[in-house]
Amino acid sequence: MPSTDPESQHLPGSLNLFDETRLRLADAETLQELRDDLLRVSFQRRDVRLDSGVQQPYFFDKYLMASRPSILRRLARFLAADVPAGTDRLAAPTLGAVAFGTAVSLETGLPLALVRTHWDGTRGSAAIEGGPHRGETVVLIEDVVVSGTRALHAVEQLRSAGATVVAVVAAIDCERGADAAMGGQGVDYVPLFRFSDFSSTRETR
Repeated sequence: MPSTDPESQHLPGSLNLFDETRLRLADAETLQELRDDLLRVSFQRRDVRLDSGVQQPYFFDKYLMASRPSILRRLARFLAADVPAGTDRLAAPTLGAVAFGTAVSLETGLPLALVRTHWDGTRGSAAIEGGPHRGETVVLIEDVVVSGTRALHAVEQLRSAGATVVAVVAAIDCERGADAAMGGQGVDYVPLFRFSDFSSTRETR
């Protein structure tokens, strides 16, 4: 049955970016194509006030990324490549980054822990589900990072559980101070894309 998703429809002879049967491009071309797809699918020009309290005139909708398998699959492949060798477990903060963490877990074969960054100590629930075990080396998977507040809260919870958090690997960094915040806590920060990476493409639209 043909797909009814309007983004899967295309004119005869045109390139369908969402076609899963296309030949795989070289990594550099695939990364550029992924950047363009993320901009087209998730970038919104509007004033927003984020959970961190930061106000900015644009927004990347992480749920529009996570809900499209053709985008999430490519994100997972590139994010997985940035997970350091020797990592024992991945972790992802709830709710937004869980789909990203799950996809990278499937790509790498590493187990995944879920971190409740808004956990209030309610009886019957835990701040971290699915591990980690004390002494494990953990990499946190993030979606769209603004100030890094949520990621660092998750790092703190993982360290309190006895994990060694070596890196935060993110899909997009909004360049609002996360680099300095991560560095101040001794965590390597590896975003796949930065906001400035989208500048040239935005200007041509």
